Amino acid sequence: MTSVSSTNLGKSPSVGIIGAGPGGLALGIFLRKAGFRDFTIFDREDGVGGTWRINTYPGLACDVKSHLYSFSFDMNANWSRLWSGQAEILAYFERSARRYRLDPHLALRTEIVSAAWDAESRTWTLTTSTGAAHTFDFVVSAVGLFTQPTMPTLIEEEPFGGTVVHTARWDHSLDLTDRTVAVLGTGSTAAQLVPEVVKVARKVYSIQRSPTWVFPKPDRAYTDREKWVFAHVPLAKKIHRTRMWLRSESNISVIEHGSDKTHEFRALAERMLESTVADPELRKKLTPETPLGCKRLVFSSDFLPALTQPHVDVVSSPGRALRAQSLITEDGRELDVDVVVCATGYAAADYLGQIEVTGERGASLHETWRDGAYAYLGMTVPGFPNFFMLYGPNTNVGSNSVIFMLEAQAHYVVRALKYLRRRKKSYVAVRAQTMADFIDKIDEWMDGTVWTTRCSSYFRAANGRVVTQWPRSARDFWTMVRRFRPAEYTFDPPASQPEIHVEAHSAAGA
Repeated sequence: MTSVSSTNLGKSPSVGIIGAGPGGLALGIFLRKAGFRDFTIFDREDGVGGTWRINTYPGLACDVKSHLYSFSFDMNANWSRLWSGQAEILAYFERSARRYRLDPHLALRTEIVSAAWDAESRTWTLTTSTGAAHTFDFVVSAVGLFTQPTMPTLIEEEPFGGTVVHTARWDHSLDLTDRTVAVLGTGSTAAQLVPEVVKVARKVYSIQRSPTWVFPKPDRAYTDREKWVFAHVPLAKKIHRTRMWLRSESNISVIEHGSDKTHEFRALAERMLESTVADPELRKKLTPETPLGCKRLVFSSDFLPALTQPHVDVVSSPGRALRAQSLITEDGRELDVDVVVCATGYAAADYLGQIEVTGERGASLHETWRDGAYAYLGMTVPGFPNFFMLYGPNTNVGSNSVIFMLEAQAHYVVRALKYLRRRKKSYVAVRAQTMADFIDKIDEWMDGTVWTTRCSSYFRAANGRVVTQWPRSARDFWTMVRRFRPAEYTFDPPASQPEIHVEAHSAAGA
């Protein structure tokens, strides 16, 4: 599996890709199409699919419509529903990997724990959890945002006799029938899980730190006729997908605090809440005080109805501790429970938190990002040559499909590699000034968005800076990455290896 540096020998460069989710698969497919054959896609799981393989909790589905949440070059005529579930999405990405012959390039059950740059050989060494080392000319991280589950801090005052499970590591042997279940969290995961739990559990506590804005999700199955048209009528799938994409783009102003679109969406959520929840006290509990959009929007037509069921209790205080058979909330309430389900999300702002990345002069990427992660176009960082990222800092799009963003970035990386191959270059690093100018743009564009309001969310780093979100439209991002601009990079390593530091202003999210 080990590759040696080949760029200096005039051969096609070797590429190590970390992550076999949608981004890693898209990049592998584009590399093959561009004639690159020396690449390996590593993943710690036993198959491809990324978050769609890791997450298997009941009710899991995508909140982006199926035809839009798929590769533009591999559209699927047979999606069963407008919004597909986890199993169908995973099967789609598995088929794509097989169709584009990626199997020989996959190194599964292989967890990368570190990546280190060697200035002398101009190569990266990827080290696995077993200590095996793999050397490449270029490395691309495609690990995504949702890989590091966040567990709530629950003090175990007594040994808990029940079960605690995080949705990201769902235990399918766990039977919730006639059990008393506490679900911690009110985001998209909880909105999908709770309705399923309510169907079988004897008692359900929905433990909320704060309520969230919920919108209808009018899901339905595609008819046989629709699927026939997608399969047999030229351009039908493409037209259908393009309409979805354009509609998503038209909603971009929902990220602007106080915009007409924000008021329109809020009114929709308020109407849904009022028509679904008859009890005024419960409705008050479920009415957010935070601005719409400052946290991830939730789309579900059955979450609010589930919370109105007689055996469901909405508790407006987060969990604090565990006792032998109970969960203690911060306001002191003791709830007898059998199972505690943590629908508490991921450390999304902690980019590459589980991988130690070391660049020029031994610089640590984690230390470089001590004030919040940043990268030029979400892909490159000064001082870390020959290293790219997919779904990196500030590329989580606010109103469209991340698959579109991943494809755009994967194309950009391949263009960069093709440029280096043509010019017989073995080194590329984004210029510090390029990075500084981009951060200034991000800060300028972020100003006025709903994400910069006083609101706690996974979008922010510890210092308050918004580090996950892209503050413009998907079209704008595509425009910026459709060309690789050599002037923004240097192709010669620094003679004296100067220390690299780029200021990431905290004001962008403060």
